[in-house]
Amino acid sequence: MRKQALPAAVCLDGFPRDPDFPQLAMASDPQLMLQVFRQHLKAVSGKAYRIEECVPFRFRCRQSTSRCVLQYTLRVVDPSTGRCWDQWVTGLVYAAAGEAERLWRELGAADPRREIPEQWLVFEPVDFIPELQMLVQVFPFDRKLPNLRLVLDGAVHQLEPLLLAGPEPGRWRAEERTIEPMRYRTELGAALRYTLQARDRLTGKGEIRRCYLKVYRNERGAQTFQLLRALTDKAGAGGGPYDVVRPIAYVSELRTLALEEARGQALQQILRRGDDWRPALRAVARAVAAFNQDDLALAERHSLADQLADVNRAASLVQWACPELRAEVEALAAAVGAGLTDVPPAPIHRDLKTDHIFLSGDQVIFIDLDSVVLGDPVRDPAHLVAHITARVGLDALPADEARRAADVFVDEYFAHVPPAWRQQFQLHCAGALIEVAGGIFKRQEPRWPEKVASAVAEAHRTATGILA
Repeated sequence: MRKQALPAAVCLDGFPRDPDFPQLAMASDPQLMLQVFRQHLKAVSGKAYRIEECVPFRFRCRQSTSRCVLQYTLRVVDPSTGRCWDQWVTGLVYAAAGEAERLWRELGAADPRREIPEQWLVFEPVDFIPELQMLVQVFPFDRKLPNLRLVLDGAVHQLEPLLLAGPEPGRWRAEERTIEPMRYRTELGAALRYTLQARDRLTGKGEIRRCYLKVYRNERGAQTFQLLRALTDKAGAGGGPYDVVRPIAYVSELRTLALEEARGQALQQILRRGDDWRPALRAVARAVAAFNQDDLALAERHSLADQLADVNRAASLVQWACPELRAEVEALAAAVGAGLTDVPPAPIHRDLKTDHIFLSGDQVIFIDLDSVVLGDPVRDPAHLVAHITARVGLDALPADEARRAADVFVDEYFAHVPPAWRQQFQLHCAGALIEVAGGIFKRQEPRWPEKVASAVAEAHRTATGILA
């Protein structure tokens, strides 16, 4: 099938105008959407909640031609108690006329209120904003993640014996439970922190037990559980240059994976702190090199064609979001496509970035291994370097220092892998930086047009001598 080009867009006030989705002009404006949500969201209890702030935090625009998914964080205050909290809200807009209203009526007929745990029911779970032709879903309602509401309603209490396990079964008892949403991607999944206040029945000593719950739309969590269990057993048998976050259990009926809390601190925190990060980066480089050369029983493969499809999707999004970068991004994507060649596949993390790597003493621990496949191993170091040089989550790190940090990692990594792996590294970095630029837009990071342009400029600098 021939790829459909995205329509030309005019970038005004930093956000593209799209003829298929004219409401994006308003939907991308936090101040306008603050007023819209104040007017339309209906409190279930009849209380007069005050919405103080609206912050866009993830937009999936133009990932299909049929709709856009717009996620916002609302700062909500209960004036009667002074309690305040962040409330996630998703707006869905459709290219097909009347589709949002049709879905709203369909969902409303099923009485969505009854599916929401009482403690999470603040606003009507589903709403419709006529002037934007927007369907609104209020977290935790998600028509494609019905298991999320069950998990938040305590269906994971069956995990408590595993969290309270010890040499003497039954010695610890749970006294209080809390579930805190940490991350959420509409229709795709959520990460929750599950905390138990436990007490020793014999001594009366109190203790906190904590784990993380990843709620999935499909059975990907079961595959991740099996992979983590195999890697954990392997690490326990003989140690090694890397470890992984340890799995506790997979609850198939809830499509939920329970994980131990990662030890140590994230590489992102180490780079932010401004101390000497060189030992940490060298340890990470050795760990990534070892992972990419490990003998893992993986069946799924991410081919060169799959990789180029990822790069081209990101390039199309960046060109749509920032038309002034169209020619430069098109040239970069073309160079990556023309220059990369197939190589023997090896294990790759495929989502390697500074907040997915933890260090505890001399141990490097990888988290978020849902995307592990066989592929071109150089994708991993390239993606990590792209996140460092584009300073994703590292705004306080000066650009020249970010490049120095990347150089330390690169030199150590390529000292521990076959020399031939370095031949295509610049191309991989250019492609990864295009993907990072697309991610910056999707996350609606503050000053995203400037950051996207910076990432593209970094890709061009990296690809110097490669571009025709």
